[in-house]
Amino acid sequence: MLSKLSQFVENLSTAETMQQLRENVDSAVQWLGFASFNISLDKRTVIEFIESPTLTTWADSDLEQYLRDSWADRDPLLSQIDRKDSAFLWHVEDWRDHQDYYDYISSFGLCGGMSIPLHRAPERRGAMILMSKCEKPLTLETLMSAKILAHMAMARATSLSEKAGGSEDQRQRLGLLSQRQREILRWVAQGKTNREIAMIVGSTRRTVDYHMQEILAKLEVPSRTLAAAALLGTESSG
Repeated sequence: MLSKLSQFVENLSTAETMQQLRENVDSAVQWLGFASFNISLDKRTVIEFIESPTLTTWADSDLEQYLRDSWADRDPLLSQIDRKDSAFLWHVEDWRDHQDYYDYISSFGLCGGMSIPLHRAPERRGAMILMSKCEKPLTLETLMSAKILAHMAMARATSLSEKAGGSEDQRQRLGLLSQRQREILRWVAQGKTNREIAMIVGSTRRTVDYHMQEILAKLEVPSRTLAAAALLGTESSG
C-alpha cells in the first residue's frame, strides 16, 4: 500500500493544472475505496463547501438541489464537520436519528465516508469530504492515507491557484469567453447559483448551465469557484 500511496502523492505534487489535479485526486480516492470527493479551501462558513467547492466530483445539479432543499440548515454531517477539528470516519447508520438525512444519503447509494479538516488561516474553514459506497471497508489505515493525500492536494491546489491568478495564459483564456459568459461568471463570483443567474439575466437555467460548461472548458478549470477566481485574479492584477 505504501508504494501505491507514494505514487499517488507524486502524481498530485506534479499536477500542472487544476483539472489534472482533480483527475489525480479522483484516481487516488477511488483507489482508497471512495466514490466521490469534495475539497473546499479558505471558506468563511461550511455552507460554502457546497456553494463553491475548490475541487469536487459532486455534480453541480446535486449541489444546487441540496441548496434548494435547504439541507445546509439540517445536515448533521455538515454540522459535525463544522464542530470538529480532527479527521473522522462516519457510517450512514450514524444518522438513524436524523431519518430525513439518512434517507437522503441512502438515495445516492452511500453508506459511509470521511472528513478531513484543511484549515489554512484563522477564521477560515476547509475540508476534504469523501463519500463511500462501501466497496472497500473504511479503516484507520484508510483514514491516515486519505489525510496524506488531502494535505498534498491542498498544497498543490494552493500553488496552482496562486500561479494562475494573474497569468498571461489565464488572461488569454478569459479572452475566449463571450460577453454573456463573462457576465455569468461575474455573477458566479458574487455567489449566485445557476438558477439565480438565469433569473437575473433573463435566460433559462439550461442555457446558463450550458454557458457554465463552456466557461469551465475554455478556462480549463474543474469548478466554478476556480473560474470566478481566475476572473477576479486577472481583473485585480491589472
